[in-house]
Amino acid sequence: MEIKEITFSYDRKTDQLNRISSNIALGKVTTIIGPNGCGKSTLLGVMSQNYKPQAGEIVLDGKALSLTKPKDLAKRLAVVHQQNEAPSDLTVEKLTSFGRLPHRSLFGQTEEEDEKAVEWALACTNLQDKRSLKLDQLSGGERQRVWIAMALAQKTNILFLDEPTTFLDIYYQIEILQLVRTLNETYGLTIVMVLHDINQAIRYSDTIIVMKAGEIVKEGTPESVITEEIVKATYGVDVILKQDESTGLYMIPVSI
Repeated sequence: MEIKEITFSYDRKTDQLNRISSNIALGKVTTIIGPNGCGKSTLLGVMSQNYKPQAGEIVLDGKALSLTKPKDLAKRLAVVHQQNEAPSDLTVEKLTSFGRLPHRSLFGQTEEEDEKAVEWALACTNLQDKRSLKLDQLSGGERQRVWIAMALAQKTNILFLDEPTTFLDIYYQIEILQLVRTLNETYGLTIVMVLHDINQAIRYSDTIIVMKAGEIVKEGTPESVITEEIVKATYGVDVILKQDESTGLYMIPVSI
C-alpha cells in the first residue's frame, strides 16, 4: 500500500493530515504512534476509505483506493475500529459470521466456505469454546477478540487495528498484541495498527511510523526510529533507552 501526498481536513480549514507519504510493507507489522490528536486514527481512516482526502491518493496493489468499490475493498482489507458497538445479545459466533457479508448476499444461505472462515477466525482468536456466549457475558479482552475474529472472517490479507489495546488491562493488552504477532508470523497477514504505548510498539512492530501535528516525523525499524531525541521532540518527554538481551530495546520515561 502506497500513501501518496495525503492531505485531509474535517472542516476544510485545519489540516489533520498534511501531505503524508509512506509505504506499508507487505507481510509486516506497521505501528503508527504519536501524541493525542496528531492524526494517527485519521490516517488509518483515510487508508481504509472511511475518509476521503482533499488531496493525494492511497494506492493498494497498484490501484487507487478511490476507484475501488467498498465491497471489493472489504474482501482485501479488514478494519477493527477503536470503538465498536453491537447488540449485547448477539453471540460470539453470530457476530464473527458478519465478517462474511462482503462475500455473499446479506440474505443468502451460509456456504461451506463461510463456515470454514468463521471456524478459522474463532480458532485464531481462541474463542471456539465461547461461540455460544452473548457479548454481555464476555470480558473486555474477550469482546475485543470477537471483533478481531469478525475481521479475520473476511479472509483479507491486510488487517487494520485502531488502538486495539485501549481500555484493556495489561494482561489483555499483551494477549491482543501476541495475537497480532501470531496472525502476522503464522498466516502472513499485513497488519497496520495504532498504539499509544511506545514500548509495546517497539516490541511488536517491524516498522514504526511516528507522527506529530498531522505529519510523519520519522519511520523505520523500532531501533532506528525510537531515540531519546525523537521521543523528546515528539512527545516533550525526556526518556532513557535501554537494551536488554532478553527484552530488547525499551524506554523509561524520566521527566517532562
